[in-house]
Amino acid sequence: MNKRAHFLIMLIISSLFIGCKSIKKKVNSNLMFQIEEDSAFKFDSIPLKPSTDYKIGPGDRFSFYFSTNDGEKIVYNLSGVDPNTNMNRMNASNLMIQDYLVRTDGTAELPVIGILKVSGLTAIQLEDTLVDILSKNYVSPFVQIKLTNQRVVIFSGRGVAQVLPLPNVNTTLLEVLASAGGIGEDGMANSIKLIRKTNEGKREVYKIDLSTIAGIKDSEMIVQSEDYIYIDIRPRIGGRVLKEIAPWVSTVTSAFAIMTILIRLQ
Repeated sequence: MNKRAHFLIMLIISSLFIGCKSIKKKVNSNLMFQIEEDSAFKFDSIPLKPSTDYKIGPGDRFSFYFSTNDGEKIVYNLSGVDPNTNMNRMNASNLMIQDYLVRTDGTAELPVIGILKVSGLTAIQLEDTLVDILSKNYVSPFVQIKLTNQRVVIFSGRGVAQVLPLPNVNTTLLEVLASAGGIGEDGMANSIKLIRKTNEGKREVYKIDLSTIAGIKDSEMIVQSEDYIYIDIRPRIGGRVLKEIAPWVSTVTSAFAIMTILIRLQ
């Protein structure tokens, strides 16, 4: 074998090596929140209930209901609607939710109260704060706060993400999955990641396995607003690999053909 043929063989081998590395990066490149090989990453322990209550922050919205001990209702949480009214009997088109926005500086403007710093407080802490303020002018005030824009983001294994509202503070992981239509055909029930932002600004990551009956306990985990729920997708190898290697196969085939011709011409 002459030097020219040897050079061509080395060139083909180098091209194959580079191509394999490129294919590895491209195949299943749509997968998110993957753990790198040889990573020392460890998942956090799964809490069935949040370790801390959700704290109100800028961009949050909440409803505000206030009455006194004699039953006088000063502020309704629904515009013009008594909270004791059976909401199921009302025409939804006639119902207007009155909620209040937390501004970027962490304040909200409330009826009767005025502008108040609310960021960093839980709903219960805000209720206690308002009771203390209102007690100066009202006898035994009663306050109810409800966060109205609580939501989670879920990637259900169908290639489609959803932002789902939380109907209450005790919504479980299983209820969220049901609202999203269950786990998609390509989703892996044994590999569900829940990513949660703590009050300290850190992210905790929990891995949940719902593929067996033993996972029913973890399915009752209470979710919090701004949780990310990602269901790992079963890798698709065959078709995607063929699609990616087709150009390389063509290049290598052409190179071998050229090399064969050159050798014969020697």
